[in-house]
Amino acid sequence: MAKRHRFVVGEDERSVEVDQTPDGVTVTLDEGDAVDIDVLEVQVPGTVSFFVGGRQQRAYVARRAGGYEVTIGERRFVVETASGGRRRGAVGGAEDVPGQITAPLAGVVVEIRVSVGDDLEAGTTVLVLEAMKMQNEVQIPHDGTITAIHAEAGQNVDKGVLLVEYDTDSEE
Repeated sequence: MAKRHRFVVGEDERSVEVDQTPDGVTVTLDEGDAVDIDVLEVQVPGTVSFFVGGRQQRAYVARRAGGYEVTIGERRFVVETASGGRRRGAVGGAEDVPGQITAPLAGVVVEIRVSVGDDLEAGTTVLVLEAMKMQNEVQIPHDGTITAIHAEAGQNVDKGVLLVEYDTDSEE
């Protein structure tokens, strides 16, 4: 079952979907093409060795305040978990009861970015709602698993209409 995560790398927020398959791991970055990765056994703490496209790579990962520092070859990245709070163009979820996401405003559902069964982290965009020529990302407010989707692309919805249902993770 695929898990979605949101990270900030530099100034850019990135969406990463990780799916464990019988042959390894498939990673999709920002809705792009899926990349198959074969992860090798970790020998040294903080070191991950993996194959991408038949080429072996090695990453060094170190914890730092708010996230991680990742070094691959000569490239170094600071990776932080994206905030579950409201970001530019992000709406919804804050006043909904846990397990439900309702339309924060009236508009047209432009895109649905999740499927039933997806495991999501708080702050992940579940759908895009257009209102007054602005596209607004509606986000899940708690970690959880999508159990039902009550909207479809192109549908007009009123404020407060139930869009998505999910089971919250037990740690919440």
